[in-house]
Amino acid sequence: MATTKRVAIVGAGVSGLVSIKSCLEEGGLEPVCFERHDKLGGVWYYTKDLRPGQGGAIYDSVVSNTSKEMTAFSDFPFPKEYPQFVGRRLLFKYLQDYAAHFDLEKYIRFNTDVISVKPSGRDKYWTIQLQHGNGSITTEEFDYVMVCTGVFNAAYTPSYPGIDNFAGMKIHANEYREPDHFRGKTVLIVGGYMSGSEISCEVARNAAKVYLSMRHGALFFPRIGQDGLSYEFHMMTRSVMKSPSKMAKTMEKISKTRVVDHQVFGLQGKDLHTALKSIMISDDMQDRLTQGQIKPVVEIKEFLQNGVILVDGTILNNIDAVIFATGYKFSVPTIDDSILYDESDNAELYKNIFPIRLEHPERLALINIMCAIGTLWPVAELHARLASKVFAGKISLPEKTIMQGDVDQKIKNMKNKYFYVPGPTHMDEVAEILGVKPSFWRLLLSDPKLAFAYEYGPMVPYWYRLQGPGAWPGARDRILNVVENSTFA
Repeated sequence: MATTKRVAIVGAGVSGLVSIKSCLEEGGLEPVCFERHDKLGGVWYYTKDLRPGQGGAIYDSVVSNTSKEMTAFSDFPFPKEYPQFVGRRLLFKYLQDYAAHFDLEKYIRFNTDVISVKPSGRDKYWTIQLQHGNGSITTEEFDYVMVCTGVFNAAYTPSYPGIDNFAGMKIHANEYREPDHFRGKTVLIVGGYMSGSEISCEVARNAAKVYLSMRHGALFFPRIGQDGLSYEFHMMTRSVMKSPSKMAKTMEKISKTRVVDHQVFGLQGKDLHTALKSIMISDDMQDRLTQGQIKPVVEIKEFLQNGVILVDGTILNNIDAVIFATGYKFSVPTIDDSILYDESDNAELYKNIFPIRLEHPERLALINIMCAIGTLWPVAELHARLASKVFAGKISLPEKTIMQGDVDQKIKNMKNKYFYVPGPTHMDEVAEILGVKPSFWRLLLSDPKLAFAYEYGPMVPYWYRLQGPGAWPGARDRILNVVENSTFA
């Protein structure tokens, strides 16, 4: 009789929840999830102030920048009555509903922080040190570990000459909650990615002036296209994602569906490839720009006591506050760096999941700890499904030379083609290993309507429940009615 293997899951956010569920579905695995806070949800668990040890955080008015049909878990769609783009309250409720539906919460130990994860040298491969809510420290041993702490784990604030002498307010975007603190003030926001664009638009409604400082410019487009559907329905298709150049051109075309001229307003860098380093998804940016409430500026050179000098020599005086929307560092503080990184600080992860530097990479999985174009929730789910099957012995990892080749190619692509991993393409790679990626040609013979949707329709998560292990009977209907389900009843 086979013994049950213990799986430690670090974090009860999106990745942690799908990891618990995936372990349970495989059988023979006993998931134990450790969550440092008192509720599930990770970054989507909103509190007025940063919680102790919290990295990523959301502000009160945040709305998902990916649509509900692209964001949903593959066998648990969002309710039809939910809007096409969902705010934080409904997103948090969705996660709670998911946990309740699959009875996941009983596997979570709240108020328990994972201090370290180290190889034990024994049959139980990992020794995990834990700190509990009462301050006590204990250790436990596990066969496998799934790290589910996400990419928003360690806030990054760049260093500038003179920054310590700046007299105004300085905060990272993870501390921002609502715009009232900035009413009537002159605010400098640093960083042109998602948070930078959305926070600058919100603050600009009541601030005296908002400057948006960007290193590379940005490519801007709204959530909704001219047909009333998400931008993803046109961009995140297999016919587009096959080619980096086609993907970039499609993104540029979508951005031009709005009147904004990127060059005139100072948004776009010296070329499209450079602008792709920062992608703005905002429904409000055009109005704030044309009304003069936001002024895009170049990178900061140094800080003054009450202002900044930009790299082009421009001086911005009388700055009251600076918000650093500068993202997060890739950080997995519970795991020793030597397990994850090579000498050039490249994370060597097979399929962005398994650390090939580890003697037994099949013992550790990093779930959704990557930056991708597109929604990350379905990526987390596929990562968890693959890791659970590897842990259960149903799928074996290839030889290390093969895994090294995969890692080297990924690093090369990141440097030469992409600034982020193309999420939908990556999901297809993982799905193929799992045996859940449909074949266009087989679909063409058996279900032509579905085959057309497969090639030209949006790459919604339900495709990975259409066939193979874990198939869901509702997948086909959900795929073919994705447009209808994206509109209000």
